[in-house]
Amino acid sequence: MTRTSFCSIAEHGRSSFKRLVLCVVGMGLGLLTGCSETSLTVSDVDQEPFTVYQQLARLEVTSDRLFHVIAAQSNAAGYSRLLEAQSGLSTPLTLAETDRIEQSFVHSLKVMLVDLAPTNFWEGHLAEYYGTRLPVDDAKALLAQYDDESASGQTKLQDLRESFVRDRLPELLPVVRARSQIYQTPSQAMEPTLLPGDHVIVHQVAYQAAEPQHGDVVVYRYPDENGKRFLHRVIGLPGDQIAIRDQVVYVNGEALPEPYARHSDRSSMAGHVRDHLPPITVPLETYFLMGDNREESLDSRFLGPISKEHLLGRVLFVYWSVNPATQAPRWERLNQLVR
Repeated sequence: MTRTSFCSIAEHGRSSFKRLVLCVVGMGLGLLTGCSETSLTVSDVDQEPFTVYQQLARLEVTSDRLFHVIAAQSNAAGYSRLLEAQSGLSTPLTLAETDRIEQSFVHSLKVMLVDLAPTNFWEGHLAEYYGTRLPVDDAKALLAQYDDESASGQTKLQDLRESFVRDRLPELLPVVRARSQIYQTPSQAMEPTLLPGDHVIVHQVAYQAAEPQHGDVVVYRYPDENGKRFLHRVIGLPGDQIAIRDQVVYVNGEALPEPYARHSDRSSMAGHVRDHLPPITVPLETYFLMGDNREESLDSRFLGPISKEHLLGRVLFVYWSVNPATQAPRWERLNQLVR
């Protein structure tokens, strides 16, 4: 199967949902590059009606009812089989284990589709869509009885959600999907926060409109000919003074509390940058990054501060994990926020 075949969506109606699912499954594994992307704008609507549609759309998103339609039509079982096949597990998954993967998939789907979407992205497009299909009075009636699950208008609203997913999701999904990426933790450098074999969701555009903060776990590309990718934690911001004495990190003269840090070896002799770093000031537009597993991390102690232009995103969420030694899933690590 080619990568583009994951995203083949050609027909309308309820039967097209299962085709949509393949695109969603591809998204979960970072394979959505074949989906077409179009220029999307919210059409002009008279101010008063649009306010009604905005309110209705906001409820649809914040209540998760729109997301539930997307999740209900996603082929989570197909995703679990695909993940099982790609992970090379030592033993086949049981039905109960497959169910756990499906639950993790739905959680990950919400992170990528809702949590990382641009502000008011779904609300704006849903309001525009409803505005072309609902008279103002009908929209007001649905808004007034929104919390009444037994109201007669709920069936109509459910049909509208499903038609929105059918008609618009093929266009909208690539826009949201482009904001996240997945990575597999390659080394021990971030233990115990991240283990080798952890699969994580990365917010790729986290630093387009905001600056990295102390404690963020980031993915970055080292600026050499290979462009190797690292996952490390932000210790120093531009202008911070960083020093290390006997394995204790000091930021601007204060010892840094580091409950996440691991030390597997005693402090070495003075003069070794691993455990003893003379004070340095982090240059503008760069960041001092360190792995949590201090004796097993090649980081800014050796590489120097890393330019912002080489940051690829913020690590947010562990959606899958396999022990490389045993090829067995680490079930306790699924759906874990990275802190």
